[in-house]
Amino acid sequence: MDQDVRAFRAAAARENVGRVGLQRRYSPALRAQAVRAWRVRRRAGERLREVAVALGVARWSLHRWARPSPTRARFHPVQVAPAVVPSGGAGLVVVLGAETARVEGLDVESAARLLALLR
Repeated sequence: MDQDVRAFRAAAARENVGRVGLQRRYSPALRAQAVRAWRVRRRAGERLREVAVALGVARWSLHRWARPSPTRARFHPVQVAPAVVPSGGAGLVVVLGAETARVEGLDVESAARLLALLR
């Protein structure tokens, strides 16, 4: 048993003193620790069921904890920054990152039209 699994089992035992079966509860931090351990071991070729047994949790619990939340996938943070008027008439600037896109040089009406088109 590797160190991550031992650490998870020890923390789970501390959180669930006196609880058995369905009475056991796991904090969000402990759930995240279990999901991290599963993802590491999944890359090594282990199945979810094997990792759940090693951690001492139900397979369906680990599956539910690892599943992304539908609200997180649906909404993305939007940051509104003050407009900077470019000198020389440069106009619209689009900056693409690995997971994000940023559009600069729009007024409020143009930004609203762009958001409506992206829906």
